[in-house]
Amino acid sequence: ADFKMRSNAALALFATAGATCTSSAVVAFHPSSPVVGRRAHAQLTTLFSTAGDEHAVSRRSALSHALGISTTAAAAAGLTLYPTQASAGLGAPVPFDESVKTYFTGALTNAVAALRVESALRWKNISDKRRVRNFDGSKKAKYGPRNTLVAFCGCKDDSTPVADSVAGMLATDLTNAGVAGLVSLDCGSGGMPSGNFMADLAAEAKKLSSKAGGNVSIVLVYGPHVGVSKEGRVGYVERRVADKEDLAVSEYVTAAKEGSSRDEEARAISAAAKQAYKTIRGKVEAQIASVTGAGGAFWDGISELSVIGGVTINRAKFGKEGGEDCFYALQAKALTSDGETFDFYEGAFGDRDISAKDRE
Repeated sequence: ADFKMRSNAALALFATAGATCTSSAVVAFHPSSPVVGRRAHAQLTTLFSTAGDEHAVSRRSALSHALGISTTAAAAAGLTLYPTQASAGLGAPVPFDESVKTYFTGALTNAVAALRVESALRWKNISDKRRVRNFDGSKKAKYGPRNTLVAFCGCKDDSTPVADSVAGMLATDLTNAGVAGLVSLDCGSGGMPSGNFMADLAAEAKKLSSKAGGNVSIVLVYGPHVGVSKEGRVGYVERRVADKEDLAVSEYVTAAKEGSSRDEEARAISAAAKQAYKTIRGKVEAQIASVTGAGGAFWDGISELSVIGGVTINRAKFGKEGGEDCFYALQAKALTSDGETFDFYEGAFGDRDISAKDRE
């Protein structure tokens, strides 16, 4: 019980401690101990940057304080704080990380982004109002494993397994069905919605509602993706498909002018990816608005729809420079069957200093 309490404290800290998308200090849970969250002991989630970060020591101290134990005591309890070396050499900048920090400032690893979303969905900053809203009319918890459906509107991504995407991680943690139950919607080239995907989403939710015997909560994740190579070049990413390695080129590289510098190229490509997100967001929100009016048929068997939007930043998955994708979060809000809308972006990602212009 004591370990479970401390595990909860650590997982809660993921949502508030300013986690970064770099080589880091991590929290490792003892594999034999019961913890909250299905991947807590298996996934060593990025927490704090150690390379050139003057706040790393104070943040690790804050973590120990939140757990109520010293580093020595943590080791004795099976809860370990330790640094991981940057793949480019201890203390050396990692090109991928540097490009993400420069062109997608505030992005998080997929795992940390997913944990922040999960925390916000269940608690909405632990407000009294949210505690009441965490239960539907029948007093069944929202976003429980039996009554949650996770859906993804995006293009096919050969470089990242579905399980390692934000949507895949949310499906693993929030639902009984796991990744196998993730609903892939009709969103073709570049993640642009095609067809009436909300009708398909409603149909899947009603199936789950009938099976679960109560209202369903939906989490919809959408947005484009763009690669960043091992050398930090935006718009390109190394991938391995069917044991063959190649360099995938983003459709947004055409935004860069011929003869431009590496920085100019990166800024043009990243801007094009962010603009693509806005275009996709407009299409997604238009479809949502067309069916989610208070009392409409969409809400039969559905209590809440949460929408998570952003740009996925692909990274190579092999070699010493390989690692986890990142998520540049740009939207997080929930719509309810009674017509209310709750924006929980600030609670989930407000500390990340993500550009307000990119969110407009």
